[in-house]
Amino acid sequence: MALDGQRGWHVRDALGESTVGPLGMLALLEMQLGLVRATPSHSERVVQMRACLAQACNGRRFYERSFAADELGTAARLLAWRDQWYEHGWDGKFPASTAGRLRDLADVEELACEQVAPGVGQRLMVVAVTLAARTPQIASVVLLDAPAEFPLGWRRVLEKLPVAFAEPAAAHATPGTVLAALQESLIASLTGQMPPPVTWRDDGSMHIVRAQTRLAAAQWLAHRIRSSCADVAVVAERDRSMLDAALDALDLPRLGLSDPSPFRPPLQLLPLALRLMWAPLDFHALLQFLSHPVQPLPAFARRRIAEKMADAPGIGGQRWEALLAEIDAHYGDEAAAVRQEIAYWIDHPRFAAADGAPLAAVYERVARLAEYFRKRLADPDETRRAGWLAGHEQTAAVLQALQGLLDQGVEATRPEALDKLVAQATSRGAANPLLHAQAGAQACVRDPAALIEPFDNVMWWYLATVPLVQSYPWSPGELSTLRQAGIDLPDTATLLARQARGWLQPILRAKQRLTLVLPREGEEAHPVWLLLAGILQGAPVAAVETTLTAAPAAGETATVAYRPLPARCRWWHLPAGVTLPWPQSMSFTSLEQLIFNPYQWVLKYPARFRPSTLLSLPNDFRLLGSLAHRVVERLYLEADSAQWSKGQVMAWFDAHLDAIVAEEGAVLLMTGKRAELESFRMRFRASLGQLHGHLRGCGLTSIAPEAALTGDTPLGHLRGSSDLLLELAAGGQAIIDMKWAGDKKYREKLARQTHLQLAIYAKLVAQERGRWPHVAYYILSKGELLTISPDVFPGVRAVPAPDGATALLWERLQETWSWRKAQIDTGAIELVFEGLAPTDDSVPPVEELPIEPLDPRYNDFIHLAGWED
Repeated sequence: MALDGQRGWHVRDALGESTVGPLGMLALLEMQLGLVRATPSHSERVVQMRACLAQACNGRRFYERSFAADELGTAARLLAWRDQWYEHGWDGKFPASTAGRLRDLADVEELACEQVAPGVGQRLMVVAVTLAARTPQIASVVLLDAPAEFPLGWRRVLEKLPVAFAEPAAAHATPGTVLAALQESLIASLTGQMPPPVTWRDDGSMHIVRAQTRLAAAQWLAHRIRSSCADVAVVAERDRSMLDAALDALDLPRLGLSDPSPFRPPLQLLPLALRLMWAPLDFHALLQFLSHPVQPLPAFARRRIAEKMADAPGIGGQRWEALLAEIDAHYGDEAAAVRQEIAYWIDHPRFAAADGAPLAAVYERVARLAEYFRKRLADPDETRRAGWLAGHEQTAAVLQALQGLLDQGVEATRPEALDKLVAQATSRGAANPLLHAQAGAQACVRDPAALIEPFDNVMWWYLATVPLVQSYPWSPGELSTLRQAGIDLPDTATLLARQARGWLQPILRAKQRLTLVLPREGEEAHPVWLLLAGILQGAPVAAVETTLTAAPAAGETATVAYRPLPARCRWWHLPAGVTLPWPQSMSFTSLEQLIFNPYQWVLKYPARFRPSTLLSLPNDFRLLGSLAHRVVERLYLEADSAQWSKGQVMAWFDAHLDAIVAEEGAVLLMTGKRAELESFRMRFRASLGQLHGHLRGCGLTSIAPEAALTGDTPLGHLRGSSDLLLELAAGGQAIIDMKWAGDKKYREKLARQTHLQLAIYAKLVAQERGRWPHVAYYILSKGELLTISPDVFPGVRAVPAPDGATALLWERLQETWSWRKAQIDTGAIELVFEGLAPTDDSVPPVEELPIEPLDPRYNDFIHLAGWED
């Protein structure tokens, strides 16, 4: 009963002999009887069942409320009931006196018997009828399970075939060993007797181990397989892929334990593409779609769009159009075709989830992806071809189901139903084509009951808990009615006993040694281990980790010299003769790293190290700050906006904010984000009004948002961008740097005269204009202006600072820069971290500019600095 897809027997040359499970046997019979048919996908059968349920609805059916909430989920569940009944002998009818749920399903069956493609049980009925007239070329069928173990549908088929029975369970271990005694005890339990206890003897026939981690257990067992005899069988019910990885690491044949997964890359494309159809757009899904390796969009286009979404999520507006122009320039003659693909997959009309999407539009999109996969089915690379095939099978199954819904007159579908449909089409997933079983692999089973032949060495991997047989979803009265209708459902106790007998097979099939790998202490163990622990008296459980502390064993372990992780130190020193190139141009960001954490600057600029390009949407802090900056920039690019009244500014804000959010902060339009958007709108609206009041109050003549600043200085060529550069009517300029939050932090910078960013920008303006500008921070979330210039912004209390504080800070910066440059030119690179004690060389020449650690959250190279003790 458990042999489908298993390898629990010895490989041998045997012409005309097959070892199969129920599905394999059914396929053989249908082929020999001329009953082969195109098998519909599970999702297609679910859609067919859905139509029957819909037609049978009369306002009183038991399933109608569930059906209204989840049509396909309800259809899948009731289809599974129906298939189970047919396999256990149902003929599609109930007694006339049947009432309740079963009466409703009997009415549904009058439709389903004609409209739903047959399941296994119905196929068995056809085979049984055909066997009365035709004889397959089968000389003998050897049953490993008793006929009573099979569903009634199978029993009706088997009674028409020449059946023989396998030998009953027997002990195969060497007599006199503890393993043989254990097998005899378990055989006694199978006959209904109390299993007698077995006294442990360390005779090498059993080995029981426990590991603290699955990784250690897998590595230990892989080494054990390597050193064992050739006749080995492995039982792996769960957490199997880790064992395969351990075998691969030892250059041993993989057992093919990788499970099929619905998350293989080709199977992810369809669900992501369908999620982009809904409004509001899910930008997490969009970024995943653009970053996905299987992709209908050309590489450069999707990469640049993904980068834009990670910086300013939104579609439309000036930045979007500039991006499209860049993509056009890159593709040249192919630009029109690329733009069509972008419009189709990204910049297209979307549908409200509550209203649903037209089924025809969904069908077209799925068909487009099916064609994308179909064109790649001739890929010469076997691994890629397997992925394309999995994607094509998935899209084809969804297309069949969608066509079924269209034929039923369904016009629209909602996201929940569409997700369910895709999940049903992808339920089995796809195997990893790189992780199949390799030549020379040992026998291996996922179900213990599938180990059907004796092996010298049986190894049971990771005996952790497994799911037990579930009780039926029907009441006792319904079960009685089902049995009256000829449905021979075994009771739950019988099913549990059958499952328990299957668990004993690996133990009974071991001839020389049985190895059991237990989960770590405290983790729930497999029921078979609970049974064995009660039988074996004094059985020791060895710790896998003792292998690491024991003396080296030839061919198994070797001593490895201890090599500690590099410790974090205050200074790095370059080899003699190595010099670092000095950049031709610098910004505030690079200068800050050079001054306050030189190693970070060295790795980023001279060494040109780059962090991972893995993209993600901006967090709330960064997103709200970017949006607020963009609103201010767009406002003061409007003609004469500097002279507008507060009412005009508020009217402009109300008219333009939603468009700016849609273009550059559309994450806030996603489901569940509306409260954050309205909070931002309320807070920033008041803050913008206060900012405009401060600007009007200082008597300005013009405002330049995002003003580009450049200049040659003693520090080299510097560049930057001032958030707001003001021309004052009284003469001179003012620079305002806007921050979303951090009023305490930036007030402290002004008070301590460490406002380096403003000092650098002020120097660039002073070089061009001949005088130092006033400087200020504006905290956007609080609506608070911070400045050291008294009487420039009426109503603002200046932070106390000496006259010319910004110019003095520039002079201190020059001296500190010269000190750092001299150190780096001699190959001395300082690492500045909390808890890392400074040395005498860490003291700057200017005490007023102390060296303080930068925020480690923004250090891309923190793990290259070494490890703390």
